[in-house]
Amino acid sequence: MEGKSVNIVSIDPDKRKVLIPLFANYFPQRIFVNSVLEGHSGIALADSKANPRVAQLTHPGWAILGGDVTHPIAQKLVQQLSEMWVIPTSETWRELIFQVHGRHLKQIRGITFSSESLNLRHLRNLQKRIPLDCHIERVDIPLATRLKSEGLSSFPGFSSSADFAERGIGFCATIKGGIVSHAVSLMQCCEGIHIGIETHPEFRNRGLATAVGATLLVYCLEQGIYPHWSASYENTTSIHLAEKLGYVRDEAYEVLGVPIKTS
Repeated sequence: MEGKSVNIVSIDPDKRKVLIPLFANYFPQRIFVNSVLEGHSGIALADSKANPRVAQLTHPGWAILGGDVTHPIAQKLVQQLSEMWVIPTSETWRELIFQVHGRHLKQIRGITFSSESLNLRHLRNLQKRIPLDCHIERVDIPLATRLKSEGLSSFPGFSSSADFAERGIGFCATIKGGIVSHAVSLMQCCEGIHIGIETHPEFRNRGLATAVGATLLVYCLEQGIYPHWSASYENTTSIHLAEKLGYVRDEAYEVLGVPIKTS
């Protein structure tokens, strides 16, 4: 009986609604949570397929834990964490993570941004502020393939470049055919997307990230898609860009870095 109580099971994508109550009170990273719970991406582990009391949701390199922190599975899930960033959903989960991984953890504070203040007129003006030789294009299969093969984006929330082109949203800035900046959905759920923006080092400080970011946001607002943005306090570039686009600071959150397990 005791052995049964510590079994970890994987929850199939179409069965994850049963896990919703375990994450109902956590809001800062809802796109992450809902993307996995709705079966769009990631892996979901729990103590039971039918009546779960504790669960772990993962994307490549990321994990979030929810439910009954006193359950035997909670300790086991935390012990198995290795080489990933973990988002504690409560103070009790945070205490357990520290209890298991202690001084080896890296702590990062982050901030989410509210999109309620985004303004279409402002964003459309930002779209236009690009060099004359620059073009902004919607990411299709060829562009998605190039982004991946050139190491510009791995599309962690999607199974392939074709999957991203079909389900994801993204825009690229190109100069003479070369991709110099892009804004894409790193993960998504029915409600919205989590945004990732990157610019080639040789083309930074030219307004390209602002232009592709504004293009993606205009598309989202016109289609009724929630554009989630979050950043660590250390990433001042991302924070500045978010505020330039029109976001305002919202909720703070904490991320804990668990090192790779050596035994």
